[in-house]
Amino acid sequence: MQSSDFELINSIDEIVGNRFQIEKMKAFAKDINTGKQREPLLIWGPTGIGKTLSAYLLAKWAGWSVIESNAGDIRGADALDKRTAPSSTSRNLFGSRNMILLDEIDEISKSNDQGAAAAITKIINNSKSPIIMIANNMWSQNLSFLRGKVEAIKFSSLTNLEVQKVLNMLCTRNGIKLTPKLIESISVRAAGDARSAINDAVALDGATEDSIDVVGLRDRKSEVFLALDRIFMSNTYSAPLRSLAISDVETEMMIKWIDENIPNRYSEMSEIRSAYKSLSKGTTFSSRASISHYYNYLRYMSALISSGVSLSKNGRPNTIKGYAFPKVIKLLSSTKTDRGSGTIIAKKLRRKVHSSSRYIKSTIMPLLSLMAKNAMENGSTKEEIFDFFAAKFNIDEKESEYIINAKYGSPAL
Repeated sequence: MQSSDFELINSIDEIVGNRFQIEKMKAFAKDINTGKQREPLLIWGPTGIGKTLSAYLLAKWAGWSVIESNAGDIRGADALDKRTAPSSTSRNLFGSRNMILLDEIDEISKSNDQGAAAAITKIINNSKSPIIMIANNMWSQNLSFLRGKVEAIKFSSLTNLEVQKVLNMLCTRNGIKLTPKLIESISVRAAGDARSAINDAVALDGATEDSIDVVGLRDRKSEVFLALDRIFMSNTYSAPLRSLAISDVETEMMIKWIDENIPNRYSEMSEIRSAYKSLSKGTTFSSRASISHYYNYLRYMSALISSGVSLSKNGRPNTIKGYAFPKVIKLLSSTKTDRGSGTIIAKKLRRKVHSSSRYIKSTIMPLLSLMAKNAMENGSTKEEIFDFFAAKFNIDEKESEYIINAKYGSPAL
């Protein structure tokens, strides 16, 4: 999901947080528009705090057109020379100034984006247009060629109150319904990342307050929504594969996220069919690696579930819909209480039955339930059943009620 999917911030003066940094960006734009020479800006800081959005809104405020290149594009010397370099020395058709935006500049790959450093240096030296670069880490070795050639502006993570302000704006302007407690919980879990908070808010629209457990399952070190963006939005082979490689989200969980969201991003049946075919082949290689212990299969799995899915599209994917949480995650969240009760009871029964918790939950507990129901049909009261379970297994009435009424499959006899 991108911030532009919803009406949220239309002006650079509405940006929440990093006000000093925003003023420095506006001073840069004023100087450019009055003919003063300025070094390119390097805007850097953690993900999800509004760096790219601020650059776009600055261009809007200054009356510039944006020529963007990001990690989803091929950014070798040839590509930059053909697409970006001409725009840096000319104006657009309407006579206004172009702004060159090099997003995710720290993810330029020496192997996949050959000659990019030299081409960007050439653009900096020859450009008549303002240049803004975006990075997560300005100290990346990939950016060593920029030392002394740019003015760095560091953006900081938002405070909890600032994230709450963003979420309140989102809810007010888009009709999203969240309780104050949910907004507070989302902001705390976001840890200063407004983009992930927005994704959580959209996913939890109209949800109850206990649904916050769903977002707690998301990995924070490598934002799962960012990885999904790279997979669905990229037009190259390398960017989705690289995104999967640097992500700490477990592969099986990432497969569930991709599986759930292919229909949300792709609209043509041919795209959906091709994407699911790649995903299916990827899971097949994953199974083969697990069974055979020949882990070279994982190379094929990674390529198919990331780049294979990405290159299944014919055009720009749908970005209006937010990412949907995998149904399996919602199911785990909704049954958390029951699963917890079953586990606690199984641990108590292990002291008496001396079997594994899995065997107790799959076989012993269904049999106890069946025995209790038969006893009640033959005249025993529920209180007598509770007393028997308490004396025999040391479990209380609530736990006995759970054993009797829980839904089970067929006992594994």
